[in-house]
Amino acid sequence: MNKLLLPLLATSLLLPTSISVDAASKATVVTKYAHDKKNLKYPYVSKGLTTSVRKTINADLTGYSKFLYQTYLDTEAFEKQEKKKDYCKELPATCNFTFDSSYKRVGDNASYLSFTVQNHTYLGGAHGSTYKFGVNYSLKTGKEIRITSVLKTSTQMKKVERYIYDRLKNNENYFVDHLSDIDVSSTSEFYFTKNGMKVIFQEYAIAPYVMGQPEIYVPKSVYQ
Repeated sequence: MNKLLLPLLATSLLLPTSISVDAASKATVVTKYAHDKKNLKYPYVSKGLTTSVRKTINADLTGYSKFLYQTYLDTEAFEKQEKKKDYCKELPATCNFTFDSSYKRVGDNASYLSFTVQNHTYLGGAHGSTYKFGVNYSLKTGKEIRITSVLKTSTQMKKVERYIYDRLKNNENYFVDHLSDIDVSSTSEFYFTKNGMKVIFQEYAIAPYVMGQPEIYVPKSVYQ
């Protein structure tokens, strides 16, 4: 998700410089809409946390909303261009292109605020495609945490791959026959859970389309 601008505002001298676990868990998240488009939903922290942390997170999310709106405009422009072509004139229903975004607050880790964000695009064909992002913010700094901040070495990534492979290799619902079928890298999507993380796999990566984007739990004992 080309995820985000990180402007910081200084917190008031009347506010504490650290945040307790109890206070962190009470962040209030509301739904906003990019340019008031109801199909372009994104999260926004309306209350809770320190002022500086809240503003850092919201600056990032506001930056993401701009990406959403631009993608929406690009999709509309592409639709307009394609509708001039013969195949769209013959089958107009296949050229009603759409772009939508939704999110879900996930995880229950006391140190992070986590979301999954789904962007769904339909550009013709039998069905559209959906990409799911995992977004994690530190409740101390408000900064986004990437997977490379957790899995810092190739050894850690290989341990996670092996764990997921061992979990799925005998499950007929997944396309997992070899260790090489599991790819965990610096670009992998994830989110924190209470005692570990869930690694997100995109459509068709390890399972059929009908299963969407599988989320596979990995306890932190595997990679720490």
